[in-house]
Amino acid sequence: MATSGQPTASRPAPDQPPHIKADVTPGAARERVQRGELAVFTWKVLIVAGVAALSLFLWSIAGTLLLIFTGVLFAILLQRLTGYVRRATGLGHGWALAIVLVVLVLLVGGGAWLMGTSMAAQVDQLQQQIIKSIGLLPDSWRQRLADQGKEWPWMSHLGSFASGVAYVVGDAVVVLFAALYLAASPGVYRRGVVLLVPPAGHDRAREVMEVAGDSLWKWLIGQLVAMAAVGTMITVGLWLLGIPSAPALGMVAGLLEFIPLVGPFLAAVPAVLIGFAQSPNDALWVAGLFLVIQQVEGNLITPLLQKRVVDLPPVVTIGAIAAGGVLFGIMGMFLATPIAVVVLVLVNLLYIEDKLGQRRHFPDPES
Repeated sequence: MATSGQPTASRPAPDQPPHIKADVTPGAARERVQRGELAVFTWKVLIVAGVAALSLFLWSIAGTLLLIFTGVLFAILLQRLTGYVRRATGLGHGWALAIVLVVLVLLVGGGAWLMGTSMAAQVDQLQQQIIKSIGLLPDSWRQRLADQGKEWPWMSHLGSFASGVAYVVGDAVVVLFAALYLAASPGVYRRGVVLLVPPAGHDRAREVMEVAGDSLWKWLIGQLVAMAAVGTMITVGLWLLGIPSAPALGMVAGLLEFIPLVGPFLAAVPAVLIGFAQSPNDALWVAGLFLVIQQVEGNLITPLLQKRVVDLPPVVTIGAIAAGGVLFGIMGMFLATPIAVVVLVLVNLLYIEDKLGQRRHFPDPES
């Protein structure tokens, strides 16, 4: 024991290891603080750069992602219809899916054959009407049309049209096979998505996917009802106008209604041509009919149906379609509403429920 006359040995502070000095100079402390701030700043910069790179990559493959999402929608349709067939017949998943595919192919093929037969019956009459109409034009106009026909670079336009058709067919093949694989083995891909989240969130991920799938199915039901409504109105309108093949044209209009903006235009073309085969006035009446019905469907029927079926506010539907068209063109307009459905599901479940602890409002949990 050291006496009062002997100096005591200096001991390290009890809360510090022996090899670290208790006294740190202000310069060293400032340097440590600066290093820590630099590390935090560097980490934030790396996070921002990573998010920006990921966003740029996703933007560059946005077209592919939209095609895959279209395949998901088609797969949901096939899977739900397959479930109905399984419950009604007791067959296995594979056989039920095969029955659904055969029925859909027959419906689409029968509609195309019926439309082709109707159009073929009007081709000669339409050609004669066009020749007759051109014959009524002044000589100067007919000469101008002949000169433009000689100078028109039809080969280049034909090549552009052929490339466009090939592009659309390629996209359709991608969507079809993606939907078939997803509908044939949905559990495999569902488990793959669940494995992307931590184990503690697996149950919540399954719940989110189930709610999103149910909401998309309800959206599809609303879309099918809108297609049926448009097909019926077109059929009745053309029948009242005395246009031949009104049921076939109405069915085609209903099927093409699934494609926003372009679908109604494509459906109107054969109807207007058949109307023109009878008289120019009939063609104008047919064009006016399609225009009025399209406005009623786009601004009244579809928003109200989505509000009742999937609880999607009409303003959100209209705004999503407008934003999708600006960002991704026709494909964006086609998928804007179902993407809005998925986004609202994610916001309500993962943010409003999980983060804020409040009751979600979309989709309505009591519906």
